[in-house]
Amino acid sequence: MAANRIRQNQAADIAWADSGADLAITLKGLASGTGRQGAQKDFGVAVVDTRFMWLAQVQFDSATAPVVGETVDIYLKTAPDGDNYDNDDGNGTDIAVSAEDKLRNLWYLGSIVVDEAVVDVPMQASGGPIEISAEKVAPVFWNATADTLDDDVSTTDLKFILIPVTLEIE
Repeated sequence: MAANRIRQNQAADIAWADSGADLAITLKGLASGTGRQGAQKDFGVAVVDTRFMWLAQVQFDSATAPVVGETVDIYLKTAPDGDNYDNDDGNGTDIAVSAEDKLRNLWYLGSIVVDEAVVDVPMQASGGPIEISAEKVAPVFWNATADTLDDDVSTTDLKFILIPVTLEIE
């Protein structure tokens, strides 16, 4: 008798960007010391993927080069029951983060660490797998650098992506 194997099968990505993505997050021109929350993804209460990889990407404005070692921090805001979010900043909408303190109860995923003092070059971070069992989620970016994110790049250079990773028994 052959043993069963568990295989990993990647499903369709869920993307957030200024435009041209599944959901909106307005990152163009995000100023130093400010944050942005994306629109919520409503997984509903049906059977859905819960295991994900994540990828975040930013690019800095051409006015000044970013400082090596500074970060853009990535969080996930959740509503496990679909109604009660981790903070009260514009539940479900693409909106500015009202204060840095609003990050305290969010799920910290990781940071994009500036690794070279150049402009107009995409920088990214990724991680996972992570388990998401909440009904609704939204990415949150906090620009902890001294520089502004680019405001004239294509929509593909400022983004957040969740990549569902389905485990299947063979």
